[in-house]
Amino acid sequence: MKYRNSLQKIILLVCLVAVLAVCVPSAVLAADKSFNKTATVTILEKNSYASTKKYTWIKYKAPGDGYLTITVKNKIAPQPMAEKESKDQDVSEEETKAGYASGILKLYDSKKKKALSGNFNYQTSSERSADYTVTYGVKKNTTYYLRVKLLGSASYKCKFHKISKSSCTSKSKAKEVAANKKMKGVITAGDKTAVWYKIKVSKKQILNLYYSGKTNDKLQFTFSGTYLKTTKRYVTPESSKEYHTYSLERVQPGTYYIKVEPENALSSGYYTIRWN
Repeated sequence: MKYRNSLQKIILLVCLVAVLAVCVPSAVLAADKSFNKTATVTILEKNSYASTKKYTWIKYKAPGDGYLTITVKNKIAPQPMAEKESKDQDVSEEETKAGYASGILKLYDSKKKKALSGNFNYQTSSERSADYTVTYGVKKNTTYYLRVKLLGSASYKCKFHKISKSSCTSKSKAKEVAANKKMKGVITAGDKTAVWYKIKVSKKQILNLYYSGKTNDKLQFTFSGTYLKTTKRYVTPESSKEYHTYSLERVQPGTYYIKVEPENALSSGYYTIRWN
C-alpha cells in the first residue's frame, strides 16, 4: 500500500510538471543569462527575437564603480559539450556559419522596469566599432539588465573597467587638476549628478583643454571662469577622436571650471580631462 501511494504521488508530480511546462510561458521558465557567469553570451537565431518574438535579458551585477563595454559579434562557434544543457541546444552547421546580425540593446534597472539608456541599434556588418560597441557607466554592487533584441545569431562580449566615482558634485567642492595630469571619471547609469573640476592659471597663457570619453548617448562638458565665456562641448557615441581640444588664446590668471554631466537622463559612460 505504501509503495502504491508513493507511486501515485510520483505520477501526480510528473503530471503537474508537464502541465506547468505547457501552461507557463517559456520566458518565465527560462533563466536569465548573466555576464557574471560568463563574459560572452551567445544567442542563436532559433532563440532570437526574430524567431521567438521575445527579448533576451542578460543580468549583470557591477563589482565596483566603472563602465562596461558591450561588443556584438556575428561570428558564432559551436558550444563545448559541457556548456550544452540539452540535446535540443545542439548547434547545427547552418548556425555555426558567420552571418551578420542586427538588433537593439537597452539597459534597465534590477527590476527590468526602468530604462537607464536609450536604444542602441547595432549592426555587425559595419566597419565602424561605434555601430557594434556600446558603453554604460555602472555603480558598485548594483544589478542591471541588458535587454537584447536580435535578428540573426550573435555573441555579446562584456568587459568591465573599474574607475573611482568622483564625489566633487558641486562647484564649491570642485577638485583641482594639475597641468598635464589626466583625470578620469565615470557617469553611472541613472545618475544625473554633475562632477566639477577646477584649474588655476597663474599667468597669461594659451589655455588648452582636452576632453574625451565613451558613452551610449552624450556627455556634456561645460567650461567657465572669471575671464571665460561659458562654453559647452559634447562627447557622443560616434566620437572617433582620442581627444577633443578647446583652446583659448592668452587667458588671464585665475580659476577656471570644468563641469561634466550626462546631457540627458539616459546617458552614461566614462570621461577624461586634462589641460596645459
